[in-house]
Amino acid sequence: MVGYVARWPASDAEPEHVAHITYCALGQGKRAWRMKPMPSPRPLFDLAAILSRPVASVLVCPDEWSMDAAAMLLPDMVATTTAQDPKSPASTDFGPLAGHPVVLAPTVGREGQAWADMMANLLAKAGVRDVKVLDMAGVAGSMGRELSSSDEWGLADAVDGGLAAEALATLMSTDPELIRFHVDERQKRATEVMLHSDTTPMTEESLSLFRSDATGVYKLVERQESGETIREYVRFCSPLTVVAETRDGDGRNWGRLLCVVDRDNIRKEWAMPMEQLAGDGINYRSELLSMGLTIGSARKAREFLHEFISSERPKEKARCVPRTGWHGRAYVSVNETLRPGQDAQERLLLQTTVPPDHPFRMAGDLAAWQDEIARYAIGNSRLGLALSAAFAAPLLYPLDAEGGGFHLRGGSSTGKSTALAVGGSVWGGGGLNGFLRTWRATSNGLEGVAALHCDALLCLDEMGQVDGREAGAIAYMLANGSGKSRAGRTGEARSSASWRVLFLSSGEVGLADKLADDGRGRRAAAGQEVRIVDIPADAGAGFGLFENLHAFGSADAFARHLKSAAARHYGHASRAFLKVVVERFDDIQQEARFLCDRFVRDHCPEGADGQISRVAARFGLIAAAGEIARDAGILPWPEGEAMRAAGVCFNGWLAQRGGIEPAEERDAIARVRHFIELHGASRFELMGAGLEPHPDMRVTHRAGFRAGDAAKGYEYIVLPEVWKADICTGMDVTFVTKTLAQRGFLRVGSDGKAQTKRRLPGFEGPVRCYVIRSSIMGEASH
Repeated sequence: MVGYVARWPASDAEPEHVAHITYCALGQGKRAWRMKPMPSPRPLFDLAAILSRPVASVLVCPDEWSMDAAAMLLPDMVATTTAQDPKSPASTDFGPLAGHPVVLAPTVGREGQAWADMMANLLAKAGVRDVKVLDMAGVAGSMGRELSSSDEWGLADAVDGGLAAEALATLMSTDPELIRFHVDERQKRATEVMLHSDTTPMTEESLSLFRSDATGVYKLVERQESGETIREYVRFCSPLTVVAETRDGDGRNWGRLLCVVDRDNIRKEWAMPMEQLAGDGINYRSELLSMGLTIGSARKAREFLHEFISSERPKEKARCVPRTGWHGRAYVSVNETLRPGQDAQERLLLQTTVPPDHPFRMAGDLAAWQDEIARYAIGNSRLGLALSAAFAAPLLYPLDAEGGGFHLRGGSSTGKSTALAVGGSVWGGGGLNGFLRTWRATSNGLEGVAALHCDALLCLDEMGQVDGREAGAIAYMLANGSGKSRAGRTGEARSSASWRVLFLSSGEVGLADKLADDGRGRRAAAGQEVRIVDIPADAGAGFGLFENLHAFGSADAFARHLKSAAARHYGHASRAFLKVVVERFDDIQQEARFLCDRFVRDHCPEGADGQISRVAARFGLIAAAGEIARDAGILPWPEGEAMRAAGVCFNGWLAQRGGIEPAEERDAIARVRHFIELHGASRFELMGAGLEPHPDMRVTHRAGFRAGDAAKGYEYIVLPEVWKADICTGMDVTFVTKTLAQRGFLRVGSDGKAQTKRRLPGFEGPVRCYVIRSSIMGEASH
């Protein structure tokens, strides 16, 4: 508590008296209550209630009497007032009201209007963009009171006159204009001119070409009547404001920040590129209509709208960006821009050809999310990984880390989608699928989705739905952070979409299986497997994805609880985390790098290939993000829980990978072994003393010869062209040959070359060939 405000009425000829009583420092270590002003900026009354209800409407009253009356008449709103004379509220801190819908409750009359105008101006400077006013004259009229402009009549008078909360609620439901957007005195005078402009003579030079008010937008037009030119305003659309001019950092991609007020009095903003005005403008009008703008049906109305947007020159300018995520030290999301408190640069906006359809919504509250979702990840490695990955996405830029994804692979009903729903709840939700997207899309279609999720988490459910031919392309595209290069109409190169994204994926099959399901025998390249890290969804504890059911009766009941909670509480955790990173960017950068390096040192096997260390670094980023979110008070976990969960999942990936050698070497050996397993008897002709083929066994499409016996093992002698065209097809022949020679699976000639000379049946002289030792089949079980 800062202090008390004493306010008491004076005589009719004098204003009311206001005094502050504060707990002051008197010197020499003494403190006591004294009648001294509060220090500026002064807090709003009942600030704790405002902060505890972050989405509630706030009713700002001129004084405490009105506030007490508001608490009785409008209990769904949080009532507050300033700590000084209503005529001088400038020393109040209105910052906590940013993000709240605010309703002013002025008294009737000129002084009330002046107070409302002054408050609206101060609130706008504090970042409050949704300011409405309660029409007390309308309330008085419903009670049968006739008031003049000199009467000072407000909420306290309404309660004294017998107004009840139920009667006011009924009045508000029948009269939607009782609470409307604030219009100051100057705008009201302009509206009167517009509404009665049919008699305005042409000599009225003060009239501008366009005028707007709470009823809509008007254009000044001329018409002839009885030989006289009459100028009048004609309405062509509902309320629309050009708030700011936009352009990018290079002075290109100019646009307009448009604000539409729909029929529910809800304000919606869209940063529209000016290129939308090219042609007949049907595309931008379609989007404005979808946002709730109403446009006159006549052709002139469309022309007036086009001219209005083109010609308006607002004083405010803003920088536009084509994607969400980090831009310097500022983080641009679909809904807002977060920047350090001392950063006073101009506004940053996401500018798109259409208002984006996005899942970055908020519901519930952070405390409930922590209690009903986050705490249940303790002891569950896959849930811990999903939540930590959600916080790791905005750390890609500070750590200059590469993008990529984690794929939870397992059978149906193991809980894969639950993990994605839990991770997605950090960023948003709502709708039928919450924050989840689907793999069922082309790589082109996912470009826009990736750009919208730049420096945020992307959740892709059910890899089985995507065509096998697209799976590999999507994996490369998402991790590489760049879309296709395309040409314009005249052949010039157009800028391609770019992003940084970390994604979670799920499916009953992994990437390698998906690539092979088209029947062409394709295998996942090593780069693809590093970009999408394949993790077994089954944690091995007998509960599918889970290791700890936290007193729930079954894995199914636990999963249903998590999904239900994720549908009610979402979007708050990411915003809280981003605020921490924005304000402590350098500290977070250093801490995350330290934790990531520590994870790699502790978990990456000695002598492991570079592909292993790349994947370990990504798991380290996940672990670091989880620990930082825990230190920030967002994840209610014990210290080290994020490190533990990431370590368990990394070890699971490493175990199923089958070794620490490069994936390309493993694939080369597997390719040769597979060919021998498939064609060992049918395409390799027996040779040597005592080796007679069975009379019913015919060798067709001969690949080479077999020498040796079943007891000691065969050597497979492969002819050179078969080696290149059949066995090593689609792979680097030199790399395969070198790998097998280094591992001892290929007999090297006396001259050190990979090919050896052999006398073979049907050939006149020695033939150079590749001799594969039988030991390659001995590794088939490893």
